[in-house]
Amino acid sequence: MSNGKDSDLAHPAAGPLGYDRWMTRLFLLLLCSLGGGATYLLFLDGNEWVLLVALGVGALLWFLERLEVTYIGGSALRWNPLPGYLVPVVIISLAALVVCLPALKACFYDDDFVYIHLFHTPTLSQFLRSFRADLSQGLFAGSNLQEFRPLHGLSWMLSYSLWGLHPVGYHLSGILLLVLNALMVFLIARRLGPEESWRAGFAGLLFAVLPVHVMNVFWVNGIFVEGPPTLFYLSAFLYFVCYRSTGLTRYLALSVAAFIACLLSKETALVLPVTLVSYDLFRKLVGDSSLSAGDSPAGRKPWRRLVLPYAPFAALLLVYLAWRHVTFPSLLKEDVWAVIWSNTLGKGSPTGILDWLALLGRYFRTVQGGNLRSLLLPFPSAVLGLVLGLYLVWALFLLRRRAECRQSVRVIVYFGLVWYLIASAPLMATNQSPHHLYILSVGPCIATAFLVAPACTKLRTRAGYLRLLGAGLLVCICGCQLMKENSRRARVVDRNARARAELVAALEDMPKQALALVWFPRDSLVLPYTLQEPFTPTDLYSRVRIIESLMAYWGSLPQWQGKTKQVLAAELTGAPDERIEVNVLAWDEWSNSFQRKKCTLPRKQLGAYVTESLGGPLQTVDSIEPAEADKFVRALMLLVWQGS
Repeated sequence: MSNGKDSDLAHPAAGPLGYDRWMTRLFLLLLCSLGGGATYLLFLDGNEWVLLVALGVGALLWFLERLEVTYIGGSALRWNPLPGYLVPVVIISLAALVVCLPALKACFYDDDFVYIHLFHTPTLSQFLRSFRADLSQGLFAGSNLQEFRPLHGLSWMLSYSLWGLHPVGYHLSGILLLVLNALMVFLIARRLGPEESWRAGFAGLLFAVLPVHVMNVFWVNGIFVEGPPTLFYLSAFLYFVCYRSTGLTRYLALSVAAFIACLLSKETALVLPVTLVSYDLFRKLVGDSSLSAGDSPAGRKPWRRLVLPYAPFAALLLVYLAWRHVTFPSLLKEDVWAVIWSNTLGKGSPTGILDWLALLGRYFRTVQGGNLRSLLLPFPSAVLGLVLGLYLVWALFLLRRRAECRQSVRVIVYFGLVWYLIASAPLMATNQSPHHLYILSVGPCIATAFLVAPACTKLRTRAGYLRLLGAGLLVCICGCQLMKENSRRARVVDRNARARAELVAALEDMPKQALALVWFPRDSLVLPYTLQEPFTPTDLYSRVRIIESLMAYWGSLPQWQGKTKQVLAAELTGAPDERIEVNVLAWDEWSNSFQRKKCTLPRKQLGAYVTESLGGPLQTVDSIEPAEADKFVRALMLLVWQGS
């Protein structure tokens, strides 16, 4: 998809007056921000000695590269390690499969159970309803998350139709999405610098093995949340780049179609038009006046060629925002922004513009610090020193040769700074989690590729074989870290799966309408959904009267209060001296199993325990606070346990 006539970020030979000056400043700003942020985080973690390792590794690599340039001739490799398209596709696919193998054995996790429960009986009406309702339909603690994601719901419907309750099928779909997105990164990088294809192959390969993708590999909902939207986002960007290079309308149509799919997948699509405008603006600033091929009709004004392609994106964006305004309480979830910021920073709600700006600044630093830690510092300390040493020598070389490597400096500034900032904007309105960095990480991968293999006018000034060795080492380090994280997460998920299976078996052995007190100190049981269809043949909540810890319950507090009150009222209705069976299932962290206890109590004694635990009559459940809910369940279980 690339040729010598492409007019992309990397190709203008010269820019307007002062280009070198401000481009160098941006490049220095990027390097200083990354270096300063990494240094601050290392000191914060007590790992400042890693900087000494990085300096030592950097000095050694610098010396070795000088030797290669002097005695071997440096420059370009005499062979292309990733030629054409077929070889990179095969290598990227195999690498993604290898690093994701541990995830294939992982079971469902977290809100996977919620969405499978919601979409396990897919119908056309349910799909159409997703165009006018929140994706979760209130199953997350009864709240409206304001997520307009019809294609996300469709992904669950199709996946359940194909794979049912077999997690391996879902994980294979995730690996396929990871490969497709890595190939999109490869194609974008290839278009920016077609003269050296191994650089583009390295960009796609690095994306495929980034440790930050662990949550998007073993967690099925993480796959569906980020995989398809990223694929559509990158497709829209790539086709827009192709349109600007060729002027062919079909590329613009494909870009618009991909934008529509992205809008229906996730809210991050809102920043795609900004990315496209920034792409054109940046190219204009670096001196590329031919924003599209010269096949436009004669006499057409140049500004029209620049502005008119934005029209369909702007129209679709307005329609999307209008639909959200009609469907949800707020336009862009602005009603929850201040809550998220305050919860993260531990501050109260802002009262004025200065408070808002101060809060925004602190939150921005918090978000970017978390991003930097997830993207650049996920390695063990000794390995981290090696990685930072690689980046140090590559950055210093390019800074020293910036006049000869203008092409690479432009690409690094755009994808390492501009793309990164635009892609990170949606993260300001969401809870922080590394799996949200999927689209954002595309920019750093492409920037790293041009840092490792810069396009210089004097090829013999750059080491070739050592760069290839360093790139391979970085890929291996990232791949090993991703495999390690996948294995660790898979063990945690398997432990949770065993706990759910043990709980289901225990509840199925109980008599019908027996009372069961379930204590689990984490939310990984995802009750009540894992005890309902399709995960169990029948709804165990209708078979057994269950009171569980609030931490294990995924409904809202009022839902838990109402259900708990109903269960207790049913148990306490009847003859006071009648004996009833009470079953206690308490999770033991040491044995990683449920400790079971069964006893029979007079109904009046159970009522006394309930009153003692609540500190009042049964109606007190309606006013219980979240922090007190688990204390109530635990106290009731202990009283029953001791009283038996």
